[in-house]
Amino acid sequence: MVMFSSHLFNTCQVIISHSHYDHLSYPTILEIHRRHPLVQFCVPKGLKEWFARCGILNAVELDWWEDIDLTLSSPLNEDITARVSCLPCQHTSARHPFNKGVTLWASWSVSSGGKSVYFAGDTGYRTVPHLPRGVDDWGPEFAHLPVCPAFKQTGDLRGPFDLGLIPIGAYMPRHVLSPIHSNPYDSVEIFKDTRCKKAMGIHWGTWAVAEDNVLEPPQLLRKALAKSGLAEAGVFDVCDIGESREF
Repeated sequence: MVMFSSHLFNTCQVIISHSHYDHLSYPTILEIHRRHPLVQFCVPKGLKEWFARCGILNAVELDWWEDIDLTLSSPLNEDITARVSCLPCQHTSARHPFNKGVTLWASWSVSSGGKSVYFAGDTGYRTVPHLPRGVDDWGPEFAHLPVCPAFKQTGDLRGPFDLGLIPIGAYMPRHVLSPIHSNPYDSVEIFKDTRCKKAMGIHWGTWAVAEDNVLEPPQLLRKALAKSGLAEAGVFDVCDIGESREF
């Protein structure tokens, strides 16, 4: 979930990537709506009905490659316009064991004022076979493994982006989670494919939902960046808990 708010315009936009509970929390959605009655939710195809059952009617449902143009007007007659785009990624969705994949999952971009942000949501990049622990699945012997083409398409059709928000955690065991979660080596490839100028690592250090140490992703990210020749400071970074960054 990504939230864009403005005190000047007394409104906000919330973007939902998919229906998994750690990304679509019922009490959190109700609290956002309580604090911001004019909030508009942008959701992947199939999720508008869920919001309606929560009593929230201001939800816009989009399919991959669809856009919505927004205009916010202020008392100062200074309109702010933005384009929100629903984009593909490699994941799944579910609220219970019997509705897996019923609603869409997505990555998103937001463009406004000549700047753009890419939010990858939850996503995998390639499917890795069962390998002994410690084997580098980005070694040359695994270069033949196919990758998801959606990110290259996104970069070619909608990029470049000024900033990418790209997941880097919850990736072990690889043979189970690689189709739906990226490790930092995958994340660097997503960064390059989508043509982001800079990026911040997300989806790590919060929930222990996989076998990797929750504090490992930033360490592995530094190694992945060095391997790709992208070790320049600030190109692809992470925030500490509670830290803010301005771009």
